Amino acid sequence: MSNLKELINRVNTVSSIVKMTSAMKLVSSRNLKKTQEKLLNLNFYKSNIEKIFQILLLNNNNNNNNLLFKTNKKNTILLIVLTSNRGLCGSFNNFLLKISNYLINNFFKNKNIYILFFGKKGKELFSKKYPIYVYNLNLIENINFNILSNIINDIYKNYKIGNFMKIIMIYNNSKNIYKKFISIKQILPVKMNKHFFLKKKQDFRFEPSQKKILKFLFPEMLKLKIYNSILESKISEHSSRMIAMQKAKDNGLKIKKELLYYFNKIRKENITKEILEIIGGI
Repeated sequence: MSNLKELINRVNTVSSIVKMTSAMKLVSSRNLKKTQEKLLNLNFYKSNIEKIFQILLLNNNNNNNNLLFKTNKKNTILLIVLTSNRGLCGSFNNFLLKISNYLINNFFKNKNIYILFFGKKGKELFSKKYPIYVYNLNLIENINFNILSNIINDIYKNYKIGNFMKIIMIYNNSKNIYKKFISIKQILPVKMNKHFFLKKKQDFRFEPSQKKILKFLFPEMLKLKIYNSILESKISEHSSRMIAMQKAKDNGLKIKKELLYYFNKIRKENITKEILEIIGGI
């Protein structure tokens, strides 16, 4: 540390890191705004579709016998885990994977577990422990609704033929930039509030029949729910990376300040020493 050249090199390195973290924060901020806009547009469409879906369920007399509300007897659970492809986003992935592991080991201890991964980080850890149903790394970065639809259609088909007892999704959710939590949602079978079925039926005329519309609409509802969850996960990821990069930048500036202080101190000591040597030699 007494070498001034070494100190200058360290200062330059820290300065480069500060610039890089600032740039990464700006990129995450831009991506966050884009994803928030997508989610806002989706929520408007999704809320209206859900209203129609609820009216159909309310007017359908066979809800209790519907496959959508019944748990299959097979002892197999599909767990959908949403992680990121990249790191540098604080505890975004680590905490989610710890909760997922706890969930499997405690609540699904005697179940057969298959995992569907969206994101690279989850696959890296869990692929050695549990069988992978399918994984897709590209959907997290570039959400393609057609590819997502194909995956969900396959999931729904396997549920209908009884290959899965339950389908559960776990991901990071974010109500705002600074408050995050883990969301655990049961996708199938559908969980409805008991008070929902106590409501009065609404007098609507449906064409074609309610059953046909419900049969078509339900897979679309699944797609919207999972698409919505991916967007929420991305918002949480970008906000986590923004916070992580801001902390890294602050720490970098602090270290740079300390290094410059130490550099100036040593430099002054060396100058004083040289002056004293010159005076002593006169």
